[in-house]
Amino acid sequence: MLRARRELSAVSARLREQAERPVSGGESALIGMLGDRLVSVLRSHNTPSTLYYVRADGETYVVKVEFGRAPTLRDEIRWYRNAAQRGLPRRLFITGHSGPGLSFLLLKRFGDGSTVDDLALAGESTGQLGRHVARAMDSDTELFHRTQCHVGQDHVHRLTERRLALRRSQAGKFPYLRTLMDVDVVTINGIGLPGASRCLNRVFGDPRLVSYLTPDRVGMTFGDLHCGNILVREGFTEVVDPRGGPLLPITYDYGKLIQSVEGGYGAVMAGRYVLRRTDGTAYEFVPEVVPGYSSVAVLLAASCDELRYLQSLYYAALHFTAMLPHHASAQEETTALYLCGVSLFDKLFTQLA
Repeated sequence: MLRARRELSAVSARLREQAERPVSGGESALIGMLGDRLVSVLRSHNTPSTLYYVRADGETYVVKVEFGRAPTLRDEIRWYRNAAQRGLPRRLFITGHSGPGLSFLLLKRFGDGSTVDDLALAGESTGQLGRHVARAMDSDTELFHRTQCHVGQDHVHRLTERRLALRRSQAGKFPYLRTLMDVDVVTINGIGLPGASRCLNRVFGDPRLVSYLTPDRVGMTFGDLHCGNILVREGFTEVVDPRGGPLLPITYDYGKLIQSVEGGYGAVMAGRYVLRRTDGTAYEFVPEVVPGYSSVAVLLAASCDELRYLQSLYYAALHFTAMLPHHASAQEETTALYLCGVSLFDKLFTQLA
């Protein structure tokens, strides 16, 4: 055990040295520094972070790295530190540091990386999926209740407006995405639905609807509680990739769960869907139906009263809209996510009617 701590301390010290170099040398220098401790590297096109799996005396750890400014990872480091300062369990967190060259998080590895989405797409039973989702919700809800405060609906709505304005600006760098965002009507499987911008204008232009859908309490949450961030191992559950931005309403995270179990997010991210553009802004789009999620969606809805569920459904639709620029390099995937969002907006307005 002492040897393992020494090796881990050595890895952490070298990472800090690398982080503090204004010119870090990039990934090649990092890989050279990790040497034979490096086990594997995991990258994703929709996140700026790269995961490096390293060994320290027989144990595997995860080093999450972003080079340069690294705003996303800096926020995540801040989240873990805030949690520790509030006396919350450290869970997977070991240490983290942000410097001019790079930012890194050193985390314990939890199982083999299987997620609730992985289990669902593999045909896991509803009961098992429901237990993992319920544990994640309980953990997030406890965190929220321990830190919540009243801020007023105007404050929460301004957070939403700023987030979407930033994403619209980012979307403008991709002509196809800018066109998709601005389209008035999109046809999905022969049914014409209002486009995302039209849906947003409908909500934002109606003060009563904004008031109804916007909560007035915020607190500390995981901030990205979709089923791809809920890790499982032999009956145990852990949530990863917390967001360290502003305090948020709990319906923000419940919306992330609805995004997964009702919105088709996991199926799209796994490439399990059929998408064909038939004419202009008309598409045939069929995400794979995940049988286990149908009952989990019922359980999720039952855990909320009607207002909280509708607010969560609203956030789920917003999440699909806001995430599009992060996926924009993969045009088909981004289009599929956009169509998921439009479908959720349609579900929201149908239930509000």
